[in-house]
Amino acid sequence: MTKGRIVYIDEDPDDIVYFQEFVDGHFTLETIQIINDSELSEVVDDILNSPPDAVITDFMLNEKATVGFNGQALIELLQERNKHIPCFLLTSHAPDALEATHDARLVQAKAVMLGQDDLKSLFRSQIAKVIEDHKVKINRAEEELESLLAIPKQEISAQQRQRIIELDNYIEEHGLTSESLPSELKEERSIELLTKLVGQVDELLNHKGKK
Repeated sequence: MTKGRIVYIDEDPDDIVYFQEFVDGHFTLETIQIINDSELSEVVDDILNSPPDAVITDFMLNEKATVGFNGQALIELLQERNKHIPCFLLTSHAPDALEATHDARLVQAKAVMLGQDDLKSLFRSQIAKVIEDHKVKINRAEEELESLLAIPKQEISAQQRQRIIELDNYIEEHGLTSESLPSELKEERSIELLTKLVGQVDELLNHKGKK
């Protein structure tokens, strides 16, 4: 039994083979090779249509392919659509990757795939742990939301209503949605989001007025 499903993205076919050997027998793997003129949005669509438990991408995707994006840009667009999906950025150019990334914890030296067995084992364990923790969080959120939605509407407290909205927001950040969220609570959430938006607009207008 594998420890999760990974999508690996690279433009170098040799490195794809090295990664396949690295995860063989430990994870289910799908690879995406970046080629000349690959479109970032299409690559992200392919990833999310899989869907994976974790995404691992090379940083310099434009090193051997003529494309207008790198691995960090891919992760940013991916997490716009699935905020919490586990991601790793493999690189042979650590200073550049660390400078580019919004989260230094994503960065991992690409050499680990070819390193000593204990280093490879540690990285595989890290990937498995991140996947496991992610699954536990989303499963707990879904279970808690289901239990709250089982409470009769007239008995739900204000605190519980707020928690339902928070959990539904969290689940939606994964590219998922709760079909059973009562319509009146969805309306409350919409009002809440609209209020925040109006507040942001007011701040922007006030800021402009002071110039």
